[in-house]
Amino acid sequence: YMDLDSIKNRKIRSQLRYLQLDLEETKIIYEDCLLKFNNDFRSYMMDTQPDLSAPPQTSKDTNLEIKTDVEEDTFKQVYRKVAGKTHPDKGGDSDKFKKANEANRNKDLGALMEMADELGVEVPMDDDMRNELSKHIKAVSDTITNLKTTMAWTWCHVDNSNKDTLKQYILQQLNVS
Repeated sequence: YMDLDSIKNRKIRSQLRYLQLDLEETKIIYEDCLLKFNNDFRSYMMDTQPDLSAPPQTSKDTNLEIKTDVEEDTFKQVYRKVAGKTHPDKGGDSDKFKKANEANRNKDLGALMEMADELGVEVPMDDDMRNELSKHIKAVSDTITNLKTTMAWTWCHVDNSNKDTLKQYILQQLNVS
């Protein structure tokens, strides 16, 4: 028999785990769509035939960022616990420590919580933490939605019968038609 708090904790952690996996999958598909979109529209953007031998310009894609309003103290609390277990100076794994730093830098509370679970680090689950996790769940869900509404995603997932119409729309939006 589980009490109500235990059920709430398991439920919110399960929701976050599921959305983290969904986000990982969505990011991989999005990056493939972005490559296809850039290849398909590069010639229109540059007014020349694309030079596919040149490496693509890379800049940070803000669509991949989780925009969350989780409190900074919450990130610090979970990060410190995970970093304490993974820090190489304390006998931890440097790769896991780097992963924790990246999760903290990217404001990815879900990744930090996953690491805490893997490492057996106890993160107190009270109403405040459940509220913070709920905020993060909404932010992850919004990130997934944002990725799935980009021109690149739409371009890759549109029915072939609508491809020409969408192409004209995209060119118009990009001001190159």
